[in-house]
Amino acid sequence: MSSFAHRPTCFSLPAPCVVAFLFGPLLLGCEAGPHMRDGAVPLTQRVAEVSLRLDVPTTGAPALSALAFRADVTDRSGVDVLGVVDPLVAPAPDGPCELRDVAGQARALRAQGGAVNLEELSGVSVTSGPTGPGLRPAPRVYPPLAEVVAGVIAEAGPVDIAEVPQSLALELPGPAERPTKVILTVPGAPRVFDRNQAPLATGSRLDASGDLVLQVTGPERTFLEIRPYGAPVAVACSVGAGGLVVVSHDLLVRMAAAAGGVPVSLEAVWRESRMVVAAVPLTRVSVEVRSSTMVDLRP
Repeated sequence: MSSFAHRPTCFSLPAPCVVAFLFGPLLLGCEAGPHMRDGAVPLTQRVAEVSLRLDVPTTGAPALSALAFRADVTDRSGVDVLGVVDPLVAPAPDGPCELRDVAGQARALRAQGGAVNLEELSGVSVTSGPTGPGLRPAPRVYPPLAEVVAGVIAEAGPVDIAEVPQSLALELPGPAERPTKVILTVPGAPRVFDRNQAPLATGSRLDASGDLVLQVTGPERTFLEIRPYGAPVAVACSVGAGGLVVVSHDLLVRMAAAAGGVPVSLEAVWRESRMVVAAVPLTRVSVEVRSSTMVDLRP
Protein backbone atom coordinates (compact mmCIF):
# COMPACT_ATOMS: atom_id res chain seq x y z
CA MET A 1 0.00 0.00 0.00
CA SER A 2 1.45 3.33 -0.91
CA SER A 3 3.45 5.19 1.67
CA PHE A 4 1.86 8.43 0.56
CA ALA A 5 -1.70 7.18 0.65
CA HIS A 6 -1.58 7.04 4.45
CA ARG A 7 1.29 9.46 5.02
CA PRO A 8 3.40 7.51 7.52
CA THR A 9 7.11 8.20 7.78
CA CYS A 10 8.06 7.40 4.26
CA PHE A 11 10.24 4.38 4.85
CA SER A 12 9.06 3.09 8.22
CA LEU A 13 7.40 -0.31 8.07
CA PRO A 14 3.91 0.41 6.80
CA ALA A 15 1.00 -1.67 7.60
CA PRO A 16 1.35 -2.10 3.96
CA CYS A 17 2.78 1.37 3.72
CA VAL A 18 1.82 2.79 0.49
CA VAL A 19 4.68 5.48 -3.21
CA ALA A 20 9.63 6.43 -7.21
CA PHE A 21 13.17 5.67 -7.81
CA LEU A 22 14.70 3.00 -5.58
CA PHE A 23 18.21 1.73 -5.17
CA GLY A 24 19.51 -1.80 -5.18
CA PRO A 25 22.56 -3.14 -3.43
CA LEU A 26 26.02 -2.17 -4.57
CA LEU A 27 29.00 -4.36 -3.90
CA LEU A 28 31.94 -2.08 -3.13
CA GLY A 29 34.17 -4.62 -1.46
CA CYS A 30 34.16 -8.07 0.05
CA GLU A 31 36.14 -9.60 2.82
CA ALA A 32 36.02 -12.94 4.51
CA GLY A 33 34.28 -12.98 7.85
CA PRO A 34 33.63 -15.54 10.57
CA HIS A 35 32.03 -18.81 9.58
CA MET A 36 28.25 -19.01 9.52
CA ARG A 37 26.49 -21.59 11.62
CA ASP A 38 26.27 -23.89 8.59
CA GLY A 39 29.96 -23.47 7.78
CA ALA A 40 29.48 -21.05 4.86
CA VAL A 41 31.80 -18.04 4.76
CA PRO A 42 29.84 -14.76 4.85
CA LEU A 43 30.82 -11.71 2.84
CA THR A 44 30.80 -8.11 3.99
CA GLN A 45 29.42 -5.75 1.38
CA ARG A 46 29.93 -2.00 1.63
CA VAL A 47 27.07 -0.37 -0.27
CA ALA A 48 25.68 3.09 -0.97
CA GLU A 49 22.08 3.56 -2.11
CA VAL A 50 19.62 6.34 -2.90
CA SER A 51 15.94 5.60 -3.40
CA LEU A 52 13.40 8.05 -4.79
CA ARG A 53 9.70 7.27 -4.76
CA LEU A 54 6.79 9.06 -6.41
CA ASP A 55 3.46 7.98 -5.00
CA VAL A 56 0.42 8.77 -7.15
CA PRO A 57 -2.86 8.05 -5.31
CA THR A 58 -6.19 8.03 -7.10
CA THR A 59 -7.33 10.93 -4.92
CA GLY A 60 -5.01 13.64 -3.69
CA ALA A 61 -1.73 15.07 -4.90
CA PRO A 62 1.32 13.05 -5.93
CA ALA A 63 4.08 12.91 -3.33
CA LEU A 64 7.85 12.53 -3.42
CA SER A 65 10.09 10.87 -0.84
CA ALA A 66 13.79 10.07 -0.68
CA LEU A 67 15.97 7.59 1.19
CA ALA A 68 19.79 7.56 1.27
CA PHE A 69 22.16 5.33 3.18
CA ARG A 70 25.45 3.52 3.34
CA ALA A 71 25.50 0.04 4.78
CA ASP A 72 27.81 -2.73 5.86
CA VAL A 73 26.01 -5.96 5.01
CA THR A 74 27.06 -9.36 6.27
CA ASP A 75 25.51 -12.27 4.41
CA ARG A 76 26.45 -15.22 2.24
CA SER A 77 24.27 -14.78 -0.83
CA GLY A 78 24.44 -11.16 -2.00
CA VAL A 79 21.22 -9.88 -0.42
CA ASP A 80 19.16 -7.07 -2.00
CA VAL A 81 20.00 -4.49 0.65
CA LEU A 82 17.34 -1.98 -0.33
CA GLY A 83 14.67 -4.69 -0.26
CA VAL A 84 15.63 -5.46 3.34
CA VAL A 85 15.64 -1.80 4.40
CA ASP A 86 12.42 -0.87 2.54
CA PRO A 87 9.88 -3.75 2.34
CA LEU A 88 8.03 -2.07 -0.54
CA VAL A 89 10.99 -2.74 -2.80
CA ALA A 90 10.66 -6.11 -4.47
CA PRO A 91 11.40 -7.22 -8.04
CA ALA A 92 8.73 -7.84 -10.64
CA PRO A 93 7.39 -11.40 -10.44
CA ASP A 94 8.90 -14.10 -12.62
CA GLY A 95 5.52 -15.63 -13.45
CA PRO A 96 1.99 -14.29 -13.92
CA CYS A 97 1.18 -13.85 -10.18
CA GLU A 98 2.68 -14.86 -6.86
CA LEU A 99 1.95 -14.46 -3.14
CA ARG A 100 4.78 -12.74 -1.27
CA ASP A 101 5.91 -12.36 2.30
CA VAL A 102 6.24 -8.58 2.77
CA ALA A 103 9.21 -8.98 5.11
CA GLY A 104 10.56 -12.01 3.26
CA GLN A 105 13.97 -10.56 2.38
CA ALA A 106 14.62 -9.50 5.97
CA ARG A 107 13.52 -12.93 7.23
CA ALA A 108 15.83 -14.67 4.75
CA LEU A 109 18.78 -12.56 5.88
CA ARG A 110 18.03 -13.29 9.53
CA ALA A 111 17.72 -17.02 8.81
CA GLN A 112 21.28 -17.11 7.48
CA GLY A 113 22.62 -15.06 10.38
CA GLY A 114 23.25 -11.92 8.34
CA ALA A 115 22.98 -8.27 9.36
CA VAL A 116 22.68 -4.77 7.87
CA ASN A 117 24.40 -1.90 9.71
CA LEU A 118 23.21 1.45 8.37
CA GLU A 119 24.66 4.94 8.34
CA GLU A 120 23.36 8.04 6.63
CA LEU A 121 24.55 9.04 3.17
CA SER A 122 24.96 12.81 3.47
CA GLY A 123 25.21 15.41 0.73
CA VAL A 124 22.14 14.16 -1.17
CA SER A 125 19.37 16.38 -2.52
CA VAL A 126 16.61 15.96 -5.12
CA THR A 127 14.43 18.50 -6.92
CA SER A 128 11.12 17.72 -8.61
CA GLY A 129 11.21 19.34 -12.04
CA PRO A 130 12.70 22.77 -12.78
CA THR A 131 10.54 24.60 -10.24
CA GLY A 132 9.31 21.84 -7.95
CA PRO A 133 10.10 21.42 -4.25
CA GLY A 134 13.51 20.18 -3.19
CA LEU A 135 14.26 17.45 -0.67
CA ARG A 136 17.41 17.02 1.37
CA PRO A 137 17.38 13.76 3.32
CA ALA A 138 18.21 14.19 7.01
CA PRO A 139 19.50 11.55 9.45
CA ARG A 140 17.02 9.46 11.41
CA VAL A 141 17.37 6.35 13.49
CA TYR A 142 16.13 3.40 11.45
CA PRO A 143 12.68 2.38 12.75
CA PRO A 144 12.27 -1.08 14.28
CA LEU A 145 11.62 -3.43 11.37
CA ALA A 146 13.72 -6.53 11.71
CA GLU A 147 16.33 -7.76 14.12
CA VAL A 148 18.88 -7.80 11.31
CA VAL A 149 18.70 -4.06 10.44
CA ALA A 150 19.98 -1.23 12.66
CA GLY A 151 21.61 2.16 12.45
CA VAL A 152 20.91 5.58 10.95
CA ILE A 153 19.49 6.43 7.53
CA ALA A 154 18.87 9.73 5.76
CA GLU A 155 15.31 10.30 4.58
CA ALA A 156 12.98 13.08 3.51
CA GLY A 157 9.29 13.39 2.67
CA PRO A 158 6.79 12.49 1.58
CA VAL A 159 6.00 16.00 0.34
CA ASP A 160 3.10 16.85 -1.98
CA ILE A 161 3.94 18.01 -5.49
CA ALA A 162 1.66 19.54 -8.11
CA GLU A 163 2.09 16.76 -10.68
CA VAL A 164 4.32 13.88 -11.64
CA PRO A 165 7.43 15.58 -13.07
CA GLN A 166 9.10 14.63 -16.34
CA SER A 167 12.44 14.47 -14.55
CA LEU A 168 14.12 14.57 -11.16
CA ALA A 169 17.36 16.48 -10.53
CA LEU A 170 19.56 14.58 -8.09
CA GLU A 171 22.78 15.71 -6.40
CA LEU A 172 25.14 13.18 -4.85
CA PRO A 173 28.50 13.56 -3.09
CA GLY A 174 31.27 13.79 -5.68
CA PRO A 175 35.05 13.98 -5.89
CA ALA A 176 36.90 16.86 -4.23
CA GLU A 177 33.74 17.66 -2.24
CA ARG A 178 31.95 18.80 -5.39
CA PRO A 179 28.42 17.49 -6.01
CA THR A 180 27.72 15.04 -8.79
CA LYS A 181 24.54 16.03 -10.64
CA VAL A 182 22.24 13.51 -12.31
CA ILE A 183 19.03 14.10 -14.27
CA LEU A 184 16.59 11.17 -13.96
CA THR A 185 13.82 10.83 -16.52
CA VAL A 186 10.41 9.96 -15.08
CA PRO A 187 7.86 8.20 -17.31
CA GLY A 188 4.15 8.79 -16.98
CA ALA A 189 2.47 7.28 -13.95
CA PRO A 190 1.21 3.70 -14.38
CA ARG A 191 -2.47 3.08 -13.68
CA VAL A 192 -4.87 0.27 -12.76
CA PHE A 193 -8.35 -0.03 -14.36
CA ASP A 194 -11.15 -2.55 -14.06
CA ARG A 195 -11.72 -5.25 -16.66
CA ASN A 196 -13.72 -2.80 -18.79
CA GLN A 197 -10.85 -0.28 -18.72
CA ALA A 198 -12.87 2.05 -16.48
CA PRO A 199 -10.97 4.03 -13.82
CA LEU A 200 -11.20 2.64 -10.30
CA ALA A 201 -12.45 5.03 -7.63
CA THR A 202 -11.27 4.85 -4.03
CA GLY A 203 -13.62 2.58 -2.08
CA SER A 204 -14.79 0.63 -5.15
CA ARG A 205 -16.05 -2.88 -4.50
CA LEU A 206 -14.69 -5.57 -6.79
CA ASP A 207 -16.11 -9.05 -7.17
CA ALA A 208 -13.57 -11.62 -5.97
CA SER A 209 -15.86 -14.66 -6.17
CA GLY A 210 -13.91 -15.74 -9.26
CA ASP A 211 -10.74 -14.64 -10.98
CA LEU A 212 -10.02 -10.91 -10.72
CA VAL A 213 -9.43 -9.30 -14.12
CA LEU A 214 -7.74 -5.89 -14.31
CA GLN A 215 -6.11 -3.64 -16.90
CA VAL A 216 -2.76 -1.98 -16.19
CA THR A 217 -1.17 0.81 -18.23
CA GLY A 218 2.33 2.17 -17.88
CA PRO A 219 5.90 2.09 -19.13
CA GLU A 220 7.68 -1.14 -19.95
CA ARG A 221 8.42 -3.25 -16.84
CA THR A 222 5.32 -1.99 -15.00
CA PHE A 223 3.77 -4.65 -12.75
CA LEU A 224 0.80 -4.93 -10.37
CA GLU A 225 0.80 -5.34 -6.60
CA ILE A 226 -2.20 -6.04 -4.36
CA ARG A 227 -1.45 -5.04 -0.78
CA PRO A 228 -4.00 -5.81 1.95
CA TYR A 229 -3.94 -3.10 4.61
CA GLY A 230 -1.76 -4.10 7.57
CA ALA A 231 -1.13 -7.61 6.25
CA PRO A 232 2.16 -9.53 6.11
CA VAL A 233 1.51 -10.68 2.53
CA ALA A 234 1.02 -9.12 -0.89
CA VAL A 235 0.28 -10.38 -4.39
CA ALA A 236 2.54 -9.38 -7.29
CA CYS A 237 1.56 -9.90 -10.94
CA SER A 238 3.29 -9.31 -14.25
CA VAL A 239 1.32 -7.54 -16.96
CA GLY A 240 0.20 -9.59 -19.94
CA ALA A 241 -0.57 -8.70 -23.53
CA GLY A 242 -2.66 -5.56 -23.88
CA GLY A 243 -2.09 -4.69 -20.22
CA LEU A 244 -4.25 -7.59 -19.01
CA VAL A 245 -3.75 -9.00 -15.50
CA VAL A 246 -5.68 -12.04 -14.27
CA VAL A 247 -5.41 -12.87 -10.56
CA SER A 248 -6.69 -16.37 -9.89
CA HIS A 249 -9.45 -16.94 -7.35
CA ASP A 250 -7.23 -19.46 -5.56
CA LEU A 251 -4.53 -16.83 -5.03
CA LEU A 252 -7.11 -14.31 -3.77
CA VAL A 253 -8.37 -16.88 -1.26
CA ARG A 254 -4.85 -17.54 -0.01
CA MET A 255 -4.20 -13.81 0.35
CA ALA A 256 -7.48 -13.30 2.23
CA ALA A 257 -6.68 -16.19 4.58
CA ALA A 258 -3.43 -14.48 5.56
CA ALA A 259 -4.79 -10.92 5.61
CA GLY A 260 -8.42 -11.20 6.67
CA GLY A 261 -11.25 -9.16 5.18
CA VAL A 262 -9.43 -5.83 4.99
CA PRO A 263 -9.36 -3.24 2.21
CA VAL A 264 -6.59 -3.69 -0.32
CA SER A 265 -4.50 -1.25 -2.30
CA LEU A 266 -4.19 -1.95 -6.03
CA GLU A 267 -0.82 -0.56 -7.04
CA ALA A 268 0.77 -0.21 -10.47
CA VAL A 269 4.54 -0.05 -10.01
CA TRP A 270 7.36 1.03 -12.32
CA ARG A 271 10.92 0.96 -11.07
CA GLU A 272 14.38 1.49 -12.54
CA SER A 273 17.86 1.72 -11.06
CA ARG A 274 21.30 2.75 -12.26
CA MET A 275 24.83 2.97 -10.97
CA VAL A 276 26.28 6.48 -10.65
CA VAL A 277 29.99 5.90 -11.02
CA ALA A 278 30.85 9.61 -10.67
CA ALA A 279 29.47 9.68 -7.12
CA VAL A 280 31.70 9.25 -4.07
CA PRO A 281 31.15 6.61 -2.93
CA LEU A 282 29.90 4.72 -5.98
CA THR A 283 26.12 4.82 -5.52
CA ARG A 284 23.18 2.91 -6.91
CA VAL A 285 20.15 5.13 -7.50
CA SER A 286 16.61 3.80 -7.83
CA VAL A 287 13.49 5.62 -9.01
CA GLU A 288 9.98 4.29 -8.50
CA VAL A 289 6.57 5.53 -9.57
CA ARG A 290 3.74 3.84 -7.68
CA SER A 291 0.05 4.58 -8.25
CA SER A 292 -2.50 3.30 -5.75
CA THR A 293 -6.24 2.84 -5.35
CA MET A 294 -7.87 1.53 -2.16
CA VAL A 295 -10.70 -0.93 -2.90
CA ASP A 296 -12.73 -3.70 -1.24
CA LEU A 297 -12.61 -7.22 -2.62
CA ARG A 298 -15.89 -9.05 -2.02
CA PRO A 299 -16.32 -12.84 -2.34
